[in-house]
Amino acid sequence: MSETDRLPHPGRTSAERRALDRVGCGEPPGCSPKTLRRLLDDGLLIDQGGEVRRDALGPYRVPSYAMPLAIHYQWCSAVAFTDEEMAEFEAELERTP
Repeated sequence: MSETDRLPHPGRTSAERRALDRVGCGEPPGCSPKTLRRLLDDGLLIDQGGEVRRDALGPYRVPSYAMPLAIHYQWCSAVAFTDEEMAEFEAELERTP
């Protein structure tokens, strides 16, 4: 399998890929509303509602997003090391002082 076959999110913009990678790692998407709307509309992200917090100015909503399980599985498969890559990575770790 070539390296380009394993790239996650083929056909997506770089902003969409960064947002999906962030959500895949458990972080907020950190993208523009337009990018977020496209990912939600395409079913690559789901709105989990978030939580309401309160500060001195009053209550505010903190949204949260996640990947559907099938999308997250595909993302993990695409970004995971192959057996050969993992062996190289482990060998490199053993060489470092």
